[in-house]
Amino acid sequence: MTKRSVRIIAALIAGALFALAGCSGSGEGAPSDDAGAEASEVKIGFAAPLTGDNAIYGEGMKRAVEMAIAEANESDEARAAGVTFALSAQDDQSDPKQAVSVAKLLIGDPSVVAVVGHFNSGCTLPAAPEYAAAGLAHVTVSSNPAITAQDFSTVNRIVAKDDAQGGYAADLVLDELGIDTVVVVDDSTQYGQGLAAEFVKRFEAGGGTVLAAEKIQAKDVDFSAMVTKFKGLAPEAIYYGGAHTEGALLSKQAKEAGLKVPVIGGDMLFSADYMNVAGAANAEGDICTSLGLPLEQQPRGVEFAAAYEERYGAAPEAYDSYAYDSAWIIINAVLDAGADRDAVAQAIRALTFDGVTGEVSFDEAGDNRNQVISSYRVENGAWKQLID
Repeated sequence: MTKRSVRIIAALIAGALFALAGCSGSGEGAPSDDAGAEASEVKIGFAAPLTGDNAIYGEGMKRAVEMAIAEANESDEARAAGVTFALSAQDDQSDPKQAVSVAKLLIGDPSVVAVVGHFNSGCTLPAAPEYAAAGLAHVTVSSNPAITAQDFSTVNRIVAKDDAQGGYAADLVLDELGIDTVVVVDDSTQYGQGLAAEFVKRFEAGGGTVLAAEKIQAKDVDFSAMVTKFKGLAPEAIYYGGAHTEGALLSKQAKEAGLKVPVIGGDMLFSADYMNVAGAANAEGDICTSLGLPLEQQPRGVEFAAAYEERYGAAPEAYDSYAYDSAWIIINAVLDAGADRDAVAQAIRALTFDGVTGEVSFDEAGDNRNQVISSYRVENGAWKQLID
């Protein structure tokens, strides 16, 4: 397998805003002389929440994958290969059972060569064995460490793991913020539990004290009893592992009850909608970590954001650039290796890709060798990066 490095260049004024450049491999060259031949359709699967509380992430990621596919189909290389890429997008509803059903649906379509997804760790974990049994590769933004501990050659993670993020957050809280006492809440999902567990492990090892640990359920809305308990413990902060809607409601109810300490959480808090749900005044001072760098600091983030906003009239969400790169990884694997699932899976694991988010290459477990974490605080109603 020839390693492929694709560079996304600056936005163009009209039409397709990115071009494919610097590719090596047998698929390279001038467009085919047989320009009138019918191209074979190759589908890229997509699985994420397109309804429910997490749909803001899933819909943004879907748009990013659509954008990558549109650009690929305009490229000389895809035309030369006689390939037209198409999207098969499925809604897993952030539900593990639905995720398995979606995985089986994608597996059952022989024209699907690989999948971008899933979003939630609780969905990726049960879906991964299904994909592995079928030899169908997937590139995910799910962060639970157990996902790549399953030793599947088909699973690839483009972002950092929760053990990296949880440990980073604990060091930030102890060393940078000087906070020694916290209460911890998780939303009972694989993601939330894993993130909170990694935070607690590092926080306590560093000398911090966890005054209480509580669980909620996704879609819970009333945290008044828990907040009352926390007020009596007088923590310096609340660490929360879970999605932004419940985290924002927890922040709102804690502040309005007089517990005016920051809510600190992971990457799923990193959305403008967090301030909408909590209220800007309540969210002020809350902190989150995120996987990777802010978009404007990603190697081609500014160009990507401009192209995305031109196409969709909206700014990208936190994971959209990673979904975009994931789609391009699959596209280039197909152009290098053909549309055979096993060959595509091997090509994905072997390639080096230079994309919007930086250089991506996967280790023997399927983890991105480029593990980057950043942190943010709400200031004047918006997330602002904390610079170490």
